[in-house]
Amino acid sequence: MTWLVAGAARATIGTRSNQEDAFEIWPSEAQAATSRGDGLLAVVADGMGGHAGGEIAGDLASRTFVSTFTASDGALSERLQHGLEAGNEAIASHVQANGKLRGMGCTLIGAWIDRAGLSWVSVGDSLLLLFRAPEVIRLNADHSLGAYLDDQVRRNQLSAADAQSNPYRNALRSALTGKALELVDLQGEPYKLAAGDWIILASDGIATLDGDEIGDIVYANRDETPEVMAARLIAAVDDKQEPDQDNTTVIVVRIDEDPDAAVAEDQPTRVLRAEPVAPEPAPEPEDNGVATTQRIVQPPVAYSVYRRNRGLIVALGMGLMFLIGWGVRALLG
Repeated sequence: MTWLVAGAARATIGTRSNQEDAFEIWPSEAQAATSRGDGLLAVVADGMGGHAGGEIAGDLASRTFVSTFTASDGALSERLQHGLEAGNEAIASHVQANGKLRGMGCTLIGAWIDRAGLSWVSVGDSLLLLFRAPEVIRLNADHSLGAYLDDQVRRNQLSAADAQSNPYRNALRSALTGKALELVDLQGEPYKLAAGDWIILASDGIATLDGDEIGDIVYANRDETPEVMAARLIAAVDDKQEPDQDNTTVIVVRIDEDPDAAVAEDQPTRVLRAEPVAPEPAPEPEDNGVATTQRIVQPPVAYSVYRRNRGLIVALGMGLMFLIGWGVRALLG
């Protein structure tokens, strides 16, 4: 199967004083045509560490991820891992060169989409969502403390009230900070996609909308372009008018079946039964003065009788054999 993928991004600064989110789509025109086959790379990073630090970290990590991934060879999982590690090392080098940026970092999702499906790597709490009507499913792991606490509640190891009141719910258990990565969500084996799917990468500002609201927006705009879909999601966030609205960035990718490829693939490959052809008429005999008739060969009379009465003849034969056998046993008695 051949897929068409198209992506677009939109962002809002929310109520913050600057934009610390960053994103990349490669190829930039979102039309996949690479030496490795059709595909699209999407990256979203959510910076942290102060005004300058967060903005630098997100931009640096996302650009480094793209340049490393696209220049790498080898297995897809290795390329994703190398891109993530390169982004982390770039942050470490930048902090080492400028001590004022110590403590900066970012979350990151890098997603590769091609004919085989969706593969990704992520750290932090930014979201990778799949809309497959009528549901929205989160695919990647949430590395926030809040997600860990909620899991403890599900395991009956913590009360829901304690989980919700924890002042560190928004703290991250994993992020790109230049230090060793403790938690990484790596999906190297492609997740199968289907025509009509929408992939959404988003910073955690999208959490202003709950899952049902996101699902309703995507469903209502499922036949629109990625540009329209992204704009509608960001507009819905802005419409909430949350007093402490975080930066929000979304990349949406639409998965469609290539109609030209579908036509070619639907061509029959099996051998079709030929239409019956009427037999050619027998050639007219030459008029040599001799009268001729068509010769029809009939089966012998005995064979015709046998064919019509085969069941009766077999039954009589078996009965006769039984009588002969009974008579022989009586004589030998």
